[in-house]
Amino acid sequence: GSKFGGGGVSSAQQSERERKERLKQLALESIDLAKDPFLVRNHLGSYECKLCLTLHRDEANYLAHTQGKKHQAGLAPPAHLEKLK
Repeated sequence: GSKFGGGGVSSAQQSERERKERLKQLALESIDLAKDPFLVRNHLGSYECKLCLTLHRDEANYLAHTQGKKHQAGLAPPAHLEKLK
């Protein structure tokens, strides 16, 4: 046999999967991807961010990307326009 308590890793992995699924559902409920002007689904079923020119395998991955530095920096107004104000 197996060692005592050997099921701990599996249950930790399962709880992490469940946590990610809950976060995905919460994000999908609060963010309407249909209104996102930068999201495009390509013919392969992947998602593309037109702002950053990145590919994402699913909606959850795209949502995570939208919270990241590269995407957030792309949303910010250009610095040279800020100086004109």
